[in-house]
Amino acid sequence: MVLSDKANQYLLVALKLIILVAMGLFLYQKLFADNSGKLQQLWSHLNSKLQLWTLGLWILLSFMNWALEARKWQLLTFTTKPISYVLAWKQTYASLAASLLTPQRIGEYGAKALFFEPSKRKRILWLTFLGNMQQMGVTLLLGIPAILWISFRFELPVSKLNVILILIVLVLLMVFGYLIRKRQLLFQGLSLSALWRKTLELPRIILSWTVIHSLLRYLCFGSLMLWMLIGFGAQPNLSALIPLLFAYYLLSSITPMLLVLDIVVKSGIAVALFGLVGVDELTVVMAVLMGWILNFGIPALIGSGVIAAYKRKNA
Repeated sequence: MVLSDKANQYLLVALKLIILVAMGLFLYQKLFADNSGKLQQLWSHLNSKLQLWTLGLWILLSFMNWALEARKWQLLTFTTKPISYVLAWKQTYASLAASLLTPQRIGEYGAKALFFEPSKRKRILWLTFLGNMQQMGVTLLLGIPAILWISFRFELPVSKLNVILILIVLVLLMVFGYLIRKRQLLFQGLSLSALWRKTLELPRIILSWTVIHSLLRYLCFGSLMLWMLIGFGAQPNLSALIPLLFAYYLLSSITPMLLVLDIVVKSGIAVALFGLVGVDELTVVMAVLMGWILNFGIPALIGSGVIAAYKRKNA
């Protein structure tokens, strides 16, 4: 059994290394091999036109993104255990750092729950799920019409059979959800019907404000991505770029991934979408990379510091 555990650990380390190497090769291919002279042109463009205040505003938008998320988390936890805004911020950053190597950032659930007493952790898991579903709801609300618009605008090959199959899958998912609504999920007392009932029991003012914060947060990181695309050389055609941006966030949100693969997956999706309006792939990859650094990389480093301080405090 010991040998098996060690073998699994070595296999996991090897898998991570393979993923990191693959990610590095992908980025090298996009930034250097396939674009021999474009990278220098892009760098010259940035030196000549990208001003310091622009970079400062990019950082500010990233800051506002997580400031809104922290405030939303403070509102969600109010009926369970009121916490300060500073503590909500620390928990938000720490949970981001803890979720780095988990698919779809599922590690966020356990990380946030650990900050609370054992008797409250089940409710904290539910509140984390609710906050993520609110953000996903905004993404779906804006992303689905955008994908439909793109399909008709660019005459993408979407057959009637594909539409029918998608509708059948959606109906089956709804039926499946109805059938298992009372089944236990993960642990006793957590079911779809219980989640829905608990959600309706929350004060409407909290539900309303957390949805508003989700929308404002979407506008923050969406504006950041749009501004970076234009800053890296894309034509400022907002009527074309905004629907593509909405579709990009929806497709990248529903694609299962490890965060270590995040840049690769997001870059591939973005290159395919923005390529429809002729945006250079190097511009897209650089915008995605810079967005990842500002929205995930730097906040995750801060969160790692919060986790380290928390461990020392509780050692």
